[in-house]
Amino acid sequence: MQMRIGGKDVEAGRKGLIPVRNPATGELIDHVPDGRAEDVEQAVAAAESAFEAWAEKTPRERGIILQHAANEVRSLYREVAGILTREQGKPLKEAEDEIRGFANVLEFYASIAGTLHGQAVPLGHTGGLVVIREPLGVCGAIIPWNVPAILMGWKCGPALLSGNTLVLKPSSTTPLTILRLATLMEHAGLPPGVLNVVTGRGETAGWRS
Repeated sequence: MQMRIGGKDVEAGRKGLIPVRNPATGELIDHVPDGRAEDVEQAVAAAESAFEAWAEKTPRERGIILQHAANEVRSLYREVAGILTREQGKPLKEAEDEIRGFANVLEFYASIAGTLHGQAVPLGHTGGLVVIREPLGVCGAIIPWNVPAILMGWKCGPALLSGNTLVLKPSSTTPLTILRLATLMEHAGLPPGVLNVVTGRGETAGWRS
């Protein structure tokens, strides 16, 4: 599989590859690009380009897309769970529960879209103030190997619902599940560049855990 940047499958700039193996058997499952700092910069640029249009959507519009993404993942949870089990080694039943859990997380954030609003705060005789909540911009998130789908959901749900865009760095041992979930989210209506995935070995890609 390739990295996912700006809604497209992208190779690493330096063409290096990382093998992804089944920890139970040592079987080679796939390869992913060994991303470097320039690849992270490309992903950040894609996320910056997508930010304005995504931030301009209402929380309700963003929540609807998250709900569609949850539905898409739930309809294919067995397929994605098979990927997770092969690359990470957990029992298939646990993998299925984790992928459904990812969908649950997206559904939760979709359900609270109507609660994202500002506040008018009275300050007595001195007047009052208005609190306005705005997206911050591009967020970076590192996804560990142990429960990658759930951790992806916890990072993506609040950031995306709030109007931010994302660059994800999955573990080099479990990148395939993250790449598949990102693709499914785009199929469900997430605009290109809102969610980007850069694979790599961590420090060589300019990341620090």
